[in-house]
Amino acid sequence: MMNQLHGLEQSLPASPLHWKRFRAHFAIVILLLLLPVFVKSIYVIDLLIVCNVWAVFLSSWDLLTGYTGQISFGHSLFIGGGAYTAGFLSFYLHVPFWITIPLGGCVAAILGFGLGLPALRLKGPYLALATFAASAVLHGLSAVFWLYSGGEDGLYGVGPLTRNYFVKYYWSVALMVVCSGFLLFLVNSQYGLILKSIREDESGAEASGINVTKYKLLTFIMSGFLAGVAGAFYGHAQMHVGTDLLSLNLSIMVVLMSVAGGMGTIIGPIVAGYLLILLNEWLRVIEVVRVLIYSFSVVLILLFIPRGIVPTIISIAETLISKIKSPSRS
Repeated sequence: MMNQLHGLEQSLPASPLHWKRFRAHFAIVILLLLLPVFVKSIYVIDLLIVCNVWAVFLSSWDLLTGYTGQISFGHSLFIGGGAYTAGFLSFYLHVPFWITIPLGGCVAAILGFGLGLPALRLKGPYLALATFAASAVLHGLSAVFWLYSGGEDGLYGVGPLTRNYFVKYYWSVALMVVCSGFLLFLVNSQYGLILKSIREDESGAEASGINVTKYKLLTFIMSGFLAGVAGAFYGHAQMHVGTDLLSLNLSIMVVLMSVAGGMGTIIGPIVAGYLLILLNEWLRVIEVVRVLIYSFSVVLILLFIPRGIVPTIISIAETLISKIKSPSRS
């Protein structure tokens, strides 16, 4: 008999890590590091802190759905799970944030494992409904145990990261850089190649020897951990955790922004997060039609650039560069 297949994960060559794939990431990081030199407004700095945290929310969802094709409508389960873990530990036990934030990520990773294990048997809309239901269960528990969770008001008085807004800003930049940098490294490695093969043809990948169950479960855990860390960080940054971090609205916003930015790119959802959060905030000056304009803008993006903002920009740029390098000859 023929020897048993060792598995495609052992035979696939490692995907080369071309540094040009990280140029957009480096550009974003340098811009964020320099911004406080020119921007002194506490309001703008606080808004950018929110953007940095959302960048992690979106990129962690993109790992799960954009690279493995596991459609999730319950990312708030991980975000809220991490946030409430940090909130409880800080509010009731006065545990410092440098302990509560990683613990929040660990609890979210456990939730990812608990959700991912039974969800492995589900695909498409059934998986999406399962993730939504899991998030709704946690949201319901926060209402049932309102005496401890604070109910709809949440917990006010979570320990702050720091009283200095600029220090808090740079910590949020560090969070975004470490998490998104790790994800970029991961998806451009052999691991990312395996995830893409699972997304494109799960049956074919399994037939080739890939342990699909292992990789899907690991992705659920990693996605949950990163989202939980960001949720815990956000709770400390705002000194408050509430049911908005467990809501369906949050999960839907994560999906919309990620799709608008370009799924399966990591950088795409990050860029869309910054653009759409800033757009939403700037539209507050016309509060009456703010939601209408914001929703219409997202619909236009999804209709006319279905690949997403970043892939479309890259495609246009590559076309222009190729025309410049190869001018038509008369």
